[in-house]
Amino acid sequence: MTKPRGKAPSPSAGSKRPAAGAGKPRRSKKPLAEGLGEQRVAGLRINLESMALVSNIHRASTTIRDHFERSVLTDADLHWSAFVTLWCLWIYGELETRRLAVEAGVAKSTLSGILNTLEARKLVKRRTNEAERRLVIVNLTSAGDTLITSLFPRFNAEETRIVGSLSAKQMQSATDVLRDILATIDEIDGPLHEIE
Repeated sequence: MTKPRGKAPSPSAGSKRPAAGAGKPRRSKKPLAEGLGEQRVAGLRINLESMALVSNIHRASTTIRDHFERSVLTDADLHWSAFVTLWCLWIYGELETRRLAVEAGVAKSTLSGILNTLEARKLVKRRTNEAERRLVIVNLTSAGDTLITSLFPRFNAEETRIVGSLSAKQMQSATDVLRDILATIDEIDGPLHEIE
């Protein structure tokens, strides 16, 4: 015997069915460290909003870096700074080491070690600037170009996956905010300040 069909109650009509995603923690939940930090600075003259934003930018950038090193970059046997160095040479072309260090966000001494490793793998090559002998120019080799060209689509697919919960409008808004913050730092420190 079949049950009579009736109209299923809508959630707004008093249905006890849980909403989609119910029981899952909200993605925007405040991290424990943030709550503890707010408790620690209670009583001080602290702007909690700016503290929360900057600490979450730092946490996000560190987490993103670690995630990529454990996933996409593992197959290419690259750490984050080596990948960024290859990326900078790929998009800019040859760069003098001082400029490359700034663009890659590393100290010149750190860049030297990165270049030693990449050069040993025949991914980059260095040459002395003919006009000013103390300056060194870095280029991708054909092997380096092949590696970054084949790697970047996978890298970007992972970028797309980790921001997949955001709408196009949210992504544009977040990008605009981060660019504004970077522009403010440039105003404070000077554009493309050299990292010592």
